[in-house]
Amino acid sequence: MAEDELELDVKQSKGSKMTLILLIVLIVLVLIVGGVGAWLLLGKKGGGADSAEASHEATEKLPVRYQTMVPEFIVNFGPGSKVRYLQVDLQIATRSEEALKVVNTYRPVIRNDILLLLSSTTFEELNSREGKEQLQRRLLNVINRDVVANMHSSAKGKKHDTGEEHASTEHGSGMDEKVEGPIENVYFISFIMQ
Repeated sequence: MAEDELELDVKQSKGSKMTLILLIVLIVLVLIVGGVGAWLLLGKKGGGADSAEASHEATEKLPVRYQTMVPEFIVNFGPGSKVRYLQVDLQIATRSEEALKVVNTYRPVIRNDILLLLSSTTFEELNSREGKEQLQRRLLNVINRDVVANMHSSAKGKKHDTGEEHASTEHGSGMDEKVEGPIENVYFISFIMQ
């Protein structure tokens, strides 16, 4: 009887060792499959992202920077107007360092297009809050159009845009269409009509 009990104990320990080995193998397989799945999912998010999307996300994380368009803009109103001139100080907001460099480099082109836009407005258009807000949107579109055009031409090494081609076409009916670009907003620092 003692021998029978001894043999039973040995058989049980072999069975529990086999169960333990199977459990360990199963756990290792689950960890491997989980690790590979996680690597594939994380690899697709990080590595598969488009470079434009990645740079756009990086741009959004930067703090907003403001730049004043110096000197102020002064335009005359036409004859028969209740006021003689408009003086506007503008400040732009962006998160893109590259956009600020383009604004500084192409300042004459941007100022030209802003002056053309301001001189094409009337006192009646600017006499209300809605008119000023519409002008603000139009200025944002003009500046973004110039910045985007010159960012792309600077990056490709092409001759920069002088603004002559788009100044006349853009100051017409398509002015209120939103132009996507790195400039987030345009602010009036001062707005004087006399």
